[in-house]
Amino acid sequence: MYKVTAWFRSKKIVELFYSLSDATEYRDHLDAHYAQKVTFRKVRSMREWVYNCWNAVMDYRINPLRAIPDLNTRHMIMQVLAWMWCIVFGIVIGSMWAGVFSMIAHALLLAAIAITVATFETAKRRPNLFTRYSGRSKDGEHE
Repeated sequence: MYKVTAWFRSKKIVELFYSLSDATEYRDHLDAHYAQKVTFRKVRSMREWVYNCWNAVMDYRINPLRAIPDLNTRHMIMQVLAWMWCIVFGIVIGSMWAGVFSMIAHALLLAAIAITVATFETAKRRPNLFTRYSGRSKDGEHE
């Protein structure tokens, strides 16, 4: 999102744009009308900020673990960090059961993600594997 602000003698105009070209065109339009001052800046939305914060921690191509060349080692370190945060969360809550439930929930979530990724990769690389078990023979009848 882009914010264009213009000051005239009697008023101040502020407009927000999603398109860079629209924002620059509007800025030029305000300049042509002799604004005393025109500012132009990129504004981050809350959604963009949350997305960037998430990626700074969770995306192996962005976070500091990217310097480790082995993907398996990076994954193991992320797993250890995840377990550590589960334990810390359990201690902060004051119940070790909260930590245990958190660990189980994280393990189930990660297992579901791993199964989904494996299924997608198999579908991309070997799509015929899924058609073998459709329950129908080659002539279209049930076996």
